[in-house]
Amino acid sequence: MNPEPQSLNSPAAGALEAYGWTQAIADNYLAQAGPGDRLVRVARVDRASSVVATPTGVTECRSGPPELAPVTGDWAIARTTSDGRLALDRLLPRTTSVVRTNATSTGEQLLAANVDTMFILHGIDRPHRVGRLERLAILSWDAGVSPVIVLTKIDLAASDDAVISVDEAASEIDNVIFDIPVVPVSSLTGLGIDRLKPYLLPGHTIGLVGESGAGKSSLANRLAADAVQATGATRHTDHKGRHTTTSRDLVPIPGGSVLLDTPGLRSISMPVAANGLARAYADLDALMTECRFRDCGHRAEPGCRIKAALRDGDLEPARWAGYQKLQREIAFEQRRVTERERRSESRSSRRRRQTAPSIDEW
Repeated sequence: MNPEPQSLNSPAAGALEAYGWTQAIADNYLAQAGPGDRLVRVARVDRASSVVATPTGVTECRSGPPELAPVTGDWAIARTTSDGRLALDRLLPRTTSVVRTNATSTGEQLLAANVDTMFILHGIDRPHRVGRLERLAILSWDAGVSPVIVLTKIDLAASDDAVISVDEAASEIDNVIFDIPVVPVSSLTGLGIDRLKPYLLPGHTIGLVGESGAGKSSLANRLAADAVQATGATRHTDHKGRHTTTSRDLVPIPGGSVLLDTPGLRSISMPVAANGLARAYADLDALMTECRFRDCGHRAEPGCRIKAALRDGDLEPARWAGYQKLQREIAFEQRRVTERERRSESRSSRRRRQTAPSIDEW
């Protein structure tokens, strides 16, 4: 059933209140709305259609023209088409856009929109890859989203399934990623879940990100107090999950906030314009300004502040190694972008030459 038209003077929140509605969203909508327009939020995107939340409930909606390219979390204006179906007409400006660069692709992928806080999940029953958590934190900072690392499955801490203790995991994270909250939880028993409540604010959207099997769906079920997402067992051979989440979905939870559950990410590459990297390594940037030489390579140059910090124990070697690795990745991605642009320009030049009129045609 299609929702009733909304009043342009006062768009009622209704069911949208459970999907992150705020007065700021309503004001933004009113600034652009016309007769017959409806405020909706994209809860899931399929190939040619979307599932959207409206003031009267959740319904299917056409995704609109390809150039619209909605993603889960988008606020949009929809209209009723001539055949009586609802269709997205235009998107409201995004407050945040979570983007990743896939190492196997040729560009960036928009993962989600309008996320306020990112829960980065990692289970203690799998190899502890701090570098992966760091990338996800940088991806969040790059989008203007506040990251929180959530260590899951702590009910396994005393069992043979745990590959690292909670204290060891938190310590390794602290040595590499500065100024980021680390919250250990068990979705099975509920232990530690209360520590997440300060982030579950009315009108806020919480992204859930992590590799498959990290417990995103289980945490969504616990926070929603309902089995809203399917869960699957983890393979004991490699601790990988079964990708029970195959789409990005909005999941309302009690209190007025909403979760944005995502599929497990197999790879996370650094974007060329990694502004989040500066946020993650502000301390190193400050140290580098104290080097004797402005173009210091931080290898054997005299007066290198980085080498001094490593020697004096003020800088963890793992943190410095992580920074160097990310810088190399960004440089590599920059070369890929430059090469793509060169090839594109070359193709455009060939097309121009092929379509240019000959002298005889003038």
